[in-house]
Amino acid sequence: MRSRRSIAAATAILTALGVTVVTAPVAAAAPEVPAGFVLTDIPTGQPAGDLTDVAYLPDGGVLTTGRHGSVRWTPKGGQPSEIASIPVHTGGSLGLTSIAVAPDFATSRTIYTARALSNGGDRAFRVSQWQVQGTDAPTGLTDERLVLQIPANSDSRGIQDLAVDPSGGVLWIAVGDNAADQAPGTATKDTVDKFALRALDPGQPTGKILRVTPNGVGVVSNPFYDMAAPDSWRSRNYLSGLRDPRITLDQRGGIVVTDNGWATRDEVNIALPGQNLKWPCWEGTGKAPGYRDLAECGNVLNTAPLTETARQTNGDILGGVFYAGTSYPESYRARHFVADKGAGTLSTLRFDSAGKVVDQPAVLASGIGNPAALATAPNGDIVVADASTSTLRRLSYRPANKAPTASFDASYSPGGRTVWFDASTSMDPDFDDIAYEWDFGDGSTGTGRIVPHVYAPAAEKVTVTLTTRDIHGTATTTTQSVTPNSYGPTVIMSSPGLDVRFPAREPITLTAEASDPVEGPLTVNWTAERVVCPNQDSCTTSVLRTGSGPSFWLHYPDDNDGKVVFTASVSNSRGVVNRARYVALPRQARVSISATNEARLDVGRGQGQALDRLVTVGSLVSITAPSEAFDGARFTEWGDNHDPSPQRQFLVPMGGMQVRADYQSPIEKRYAEDAGLRAKLGPATGIEVIEAGVHWRPYANGRLYWTPRTGVTAVSGAIHEKYVALGAHAFLGVPTTDEAAGKTIHGRFSQFEGGPATGAGTIYWEPGFGAAAIYGPIRDKWLETGAEGGLLGPPTTDQATTPDGTGRYNHFAGSSIYWTAATGAHYIKGEIRNKWRALGWERYFGYPTTDESGTPDGVGKYNHFSQAGSIYWTPSTGAYEVHGLIRARWSAIGWENGVGYPITDETWTPGNTGKYNHFRQGGFDHSIYWRAGTSVAWEVKGMIRLRWRDLGWQTSYLGFPISGEYRTPTGYRSDFQYGYITYNGSTGAIEDRRY
Repeated sequence: MRSRRSIAAATAILTALGVTVVTAPVAAAAPEVPAGFVLTDIPTGQPAGDLTDVAYLPDGGVLTTGRHGSVRWTPKGGQPSEIASIPVHTGGSLGLTSIAVAPDFATSRTIYTARALSNGGDRAFRVSQWQVQGTDAPTGLTDERLVLQIPANSDSRGIQDLAVDPSGGVLWIAVGDNAADQAPGTATKDTVDKFALRALDPGQPTGKILRVTPNGVGVVSNPFYDMAAPDSWRSRNYLSGLRDPRITLDQRGGIVVTDNGWATRDEVNIALPGQNLKWPCWEGTGKAPGYRDLAECGNVLNTAPLTETARQTNGDILGGVFYAGTSYPESYRARHFVADKGAGTLSTLRFDSAGKVVDQPAVLASGIGNPAALATAPNGDIVVADASTSTLRRLSYRPANKAPTASFDASYSPGGRTVWFDASTSMDPDFDDIAYEWDFGDGSTGTGRIVPHVYAPAAEKVTVTLTTRDIHGTATTTTQSVTPNSYGPTVIMSSPGLDVRFPAREPITLTAEASDPVEGPLTVNWTAERVVCPNQDSCTTSVLRTGSGPSFWLHYPDDNDGKVVFTASVSNSRGVVNRARYVALPRQARVSISATNEARLDVGRGQGQALDRLVTVGSLVSITAPSEAFDGARFTEWGDNHDPSPQRQFLVPMGGMQVRADYQSPIEKRYAEDAGLRAKLGPATGIEVIEAGVHWRPYANGRLYWTPRTGVTAVSGAIHEKYVALGAHAFLGVPTTDEAAGKTIHGRFSQFEGGPATGAGTIYWEPGFGAAAIYGPIRDKWLETGAEGGLLGPPTTDQATTPDGTGRYNHFAGSSIYWTAATGAHYIKGEIRNKWRALGWERYFGYPTTDESGTPDGVGKYNHFSQAGSIYWTPSTGAYEVHGLIRARWSAIGWENGVGYPITDETWTPGNTGKYNHFRQGGFDHSIYWRAGTSVAWEVKGMIRLRWRDLGWQTSYLGFPISGEYRTPTGYRSDFQYGYITYNGSTGAIEDRRY
């Protein structure tokens, strides 16, 4: 578990400081850490290579798990012992993978485990709740209760991590994709394990962060919760699209999820409810090998991670734990720590309350072993669970180390000259183990927290010295005189009682009487010290008040995470001291601060205090809600009092307080404020989804979209249905306008920003035609013509691909626009389009290279095409095509100005020996002929053409033309294969002859 592991430990420190400790050995390895930092190793007893997870207990001890099923306890400063061996399945990377401690462990003795197991060949992943046996020291596990169980597909990436919410009522479960292992370098769409695709499905358990109650059902506030099926995987789902996740709960708000990649990238994410991080289609900001070519990933947009790192060989990125302490240098505070198993590094990163990375991951320590998990020690220090050595490596900053306190009490047994020395009131502010070193003042020494010492009869008065020393060697010394052969002074204190708890500012009054057997009554001296131990931080001690006399009082302080220690001390003339103490504890109530959207709230004016915790009744709590939640929603008000100010303060009432910061996304805001829009769209049918920088939410009759560029826009009705059928924003981008009235009587349209392969788009709806999509260069051409109110009218088909796969087109009422990369977009309409269609569209002579255009003489219309073709039309001739060498000759002699407009398509001559087109210009018909086997076509015009026709065209003795018509001194002449025809301009005589 990597989540607030020391919450319970910090709570217990309020009432139990000073336990028997043994100094842990300093790490023998030589990792690279910044100056001042040190690593201290704590044994776990797990076999080397087996350590998988660690969880702190309230008393500062730890529980660890080994892959092969061992659960071990290491007491604070002591040696580890196994308390249970749980049956597990250890195929592949599976086994006992995680452990979590309930926040109320001190009273409930509850923990949770995650493991793989097999039964008769069937493998499964199980989360269990256990009761820890033993009143103080754990001695075993009993009363296993099933939380949930998932059937296994393979021996890899099962339930990877557990975390318990501070309230104890919510259990977070990180589940891998459980797909079979495969090398990414050889992956193809045909070889990848498609089981991984279940990570995308909110209704499947794998590749998820699940959020359940301790009974295993979904939490009511989960994004897909179904009251009719609370134990469905969909009801339990919080986050989808993960491969190999670990989870951390930030005490300030927000869930950090690390996810181990496959080929090149590992991720750090902020978990937002109901979202999908898109594994296996995407890995970080890149597409995953093999999977990217699957149809199932074709229209899947990525949800970019908070940040990503290059994947190391055999690496796993894990952690994301928040450092809430103050002993590290300022540059490392309020940061998240992540470890890389493959690189053996510990890095820090920082992101702001808007979920934007401020500092990218930077390596803090290297050579730290093989990290399997991260945790936080009770004082906030980062702890690395090193699987290679199965030790816990605690990272401390030695210059900020606080010295332990040293104090002790002596109790006398004069008859036997035995004095008992008790140093239980000594403590270490950093919760380090303390070594106790005694000098009994008679030449004897000893060790231990509570020790007896027998003095010789001659010892009338001695000075006893206690030295306390922490694991870093920092020591504190105190001395006290004792008289082994006689009783010392006594002090009797009257207090409100051990069970009394005090709200802030409540007066506390104590009295005391002191006397000495020889000297009689003595004066009592008083000290009141405040000891504050914030969650995941070191303790601080300060003197609140001192005094003397038979009574003493003060008001309980207005703060949290602390207690007040009253000491009544007395000293006789021989310097022998006695003390009585009373520890005043706060009356506490739970304050739960939440937000409608995942957000990082500031509690305690920059102190980073936890959002859900016990605080002192009557204390002042200050909260600031960020203006923006992690998902971009804006703060609107506090839900309990409707105050729109993001800053607030309150005194904690006896019954506690539940405070909620309300956020509203731009989509929610517009929907709430626009009654007409609500009537049009109907109720919401799903959560607001975030992907690729786009926010959208589904409604009964449409969707609302938001981006910073476009604002909130709506798409609905038949246009919405078409949009979704095409792939919605993944295909056509987000709508840039609401649906609007078109230029036709009943038409409606929406404009779209454009997807990666489309460019800007429009979906137009017209009765009789329905909704049709047009986008990219074809849309540009359509808009150029006046769109639906122009030459072409509204589209009647979606944009589609031509049969040859080269082009794209949209049809309109009696017209079309065709596009290829080589030709661009051009429209074709009317009779010319009918002719082109009759000829087989683009299959005959390619794509239009011009729009339909008017001829220079103003009579005809034409389109040119990519395969050397043209179609010309006039009202008198109709539409005919001309192409190839005949078209080339027609072009060379001036198009329609040369021989007029075509009155036939290009046609084979009888016997397929050549081709021709007939033309008409004014009152005369002309022709252009091409003979098979030649590379040029020739025109035959006017009177010469009439003679050639009468002779039988190319079947006459003259054959095919071999020249165009040209001038002679007397008129015109055309040459043929076997002769020629002349025309005399003066006489009108026409003659044909052989050569």
